Amino acid sequence: MKLKAGDTIGIISPSGAVCDRDTFFKKVDVLKKIGYKIKIFPNVFNQQAYLAGSDEQRLNDLHAAFLDKDCSAILCSRGGYGAIRLLDMINYEIIKSNPKIFIGSSDATAFLIAFYARVKLKTFHSLMLLNGFSKNDIDLINNQKEILPKKKHKIFIEGAAQGILWGGNLSTIVSLFGSSNYLPDEDMILFLEDINEPLYKIDKMLIQIYRNSLLKNKIKAIVFGEFLGLKKEEKKMLENLLFEYSKIFNVPCVSGYNITHNKNNITIPFGRSAKLFGAKICLL
Repeated sequence: MKLKAGDTIGIISPSGAVCDRDTFFKKVDVLKKIGYKIKIFPNVFNQQAYLAGSDEQRLNDLHAAFLDKDCSAILCSRGGYGAIRLLDMINYEIIKSNPKIFIGSSDATAFLIAFYARVKLKTFHSLMLLNGFSKNDIDLINNQKEILPKKKHKIFIEGAAQGILWGGNLSTIVSLFGSSNYLPDEDMILFLEDINEPLYKIDKMLIQIYRNSLLKNKIKAIVFGEFLGLKKEEKKMLENLLFEYSKIFNVPCVSGYNITHNKNNITIPFGRSAKLFGAKICLL
């Protein structure tokens, strides 16, 4: 599936509330100017505490976006929290029968994981509307062949590995533990990022992944993105922590990718088969 000029992109808010409508419409205008039609679903601007409306309202927009014959892609407005509340209520037959390009990250990691596990929908871990989804991300959705690290990167354990690209927000992944229907059947190249989590919690969540044998046994390589919001002294210790866990997992591990909550978050095709060679990921 590719996004062509003139296609319609549906905007939904399945997690946190949109608090800045001015920025929302400025970002919509950017997509319109590069040639895309935009459909804003009815509950996008709802607010119920920290959520974009009730579970039912957010679920209705999710289902409606997949059912909408005019929409070629579905773009989450933002992350926050709320996706996991919907997972057991989703009608996965709707998604299976109406596959579309689905784009999100952060809290939407839960949707990327669930859609792939339940109906093998390949999605995109990418910038969302409010943090700058634009033409570059569309180009990567349509034509991406490889994923390169930043110039300043670190190979903790060098090697080659093959598997599907699987991962996203570390704390969201760990929140799914205890569910039996989120893991893929295939081996994986695990990619991870997070924000505003102290170092000891990153440590705790990484060991949770290691102790989850069903997940750990599928991990053939790990790609570490950015862990933002650390205190100054924690930043200095992060590399040592990632090196420690690279040795614990004992698979090829590399850090220094723009997998992040920042505006330079790179688009990654979730569920796509890939090979890791040293620090470069080639899509298959």
